[in-house]
Amino acid sequence: MGKTDNWAAFGSEWIKAIDVLSDTDEYVIVGVDSSEEEKNGVKKEVLHLDIERGEMKKKFGCNATNTYAVQVACPNGPKDAIGRIITFNKVDAQKPGTNPPEMVKGLRLVFKDTDEPEEVDSDDAGVDEEGEM
Repeated sequence: MGKTDNWAAFGSEWIKAIDVLSDTDEYVIVGVDSSEEEKNGVKKEVLHLDIERGEMKKKFGCNATNTYAVQVACPNGPKDAIGRIITFNKVDAQKPGTNPPEMVKGLRLVFKDTDEPEEVDSDDAGVDEEGEM
């Protein structure tokens, strides 16, 4: 039987700014993963969070600023984020690789009971081979 009780099952598996209705909507991190991406010959690990809110299950790909927020909140490693509660703030962000800059709506994750993360240069997104941002 299909999932027609609500709209949570439809759309992308990745959460987007349009999916976030309020900066008070709380999500639980239920898993962490990463993927290797290459940009200009440099390989970096990019952090992915599996999040849930009610029946909505989505993935969230962390840019440099959001990865930094996870690193500050979970200094022992990304897996310490599992079970933590987060919210999202909507921000205007530059779409990577656009010149002139194209502005899009982005998401900044905020761990419950912490401040919004400081901005990090998007060119430094991901983690290098030494495990540093």
